[in-house]
Amino acid sequence: NDGKAQFSGSLKNLCAMSDLKMNRLLGSIDEWASDNGLDGDVAPPERFPATEVDASPPLGMNLNNGAIRTILWATGFRPDYSWLEVPVLDRKGRVRHDGGVVEAPGMYLMGMQFLRRRKSALIDGAGDDARDLSAHLATYLDQRSR
Repeated sequence: NDGKAQFSGSLKNLCAMSDLKMNRLLGSIDEWASDNGLDGDVAPPERFPATEVDASPPLGMNLNNGAIRTILWATGFRPDYSWLEVPVLDRKGRVRHDGGVVEAPGMYLMGMQFLRRRKSALIDGAGDDARDLSAHLATYLDQRSR
């Protein structure tokens, strides 16, 4: 490769598919809210503009010319709980839980997508989830100490 990075030409398609999936999800959430009579209780549906991608993004880059000083390696996120020695995984290897309360007594999850809210996997969503789960944990510990 002679010090050259090559990029896939599918960025525009991947972004379009991501936008499509997000809008389908938001649409189904909005439909559920409407079907359950919550139209007056929630903000009107909000949609974001499509992700912008140059018509002809670069498909390669010279790595030897000194222009690059920092590399961020982002490979995506897929949880792997194969190390967990507690029988709480479903057939796909995901932890069985209800809003972060795992089937194993005293075991909880945090930071997972849509754990309790849309923002559960985001930094500003962890606090609300932690408050909810701490109340459950306190009840569990209180019952256990009796």
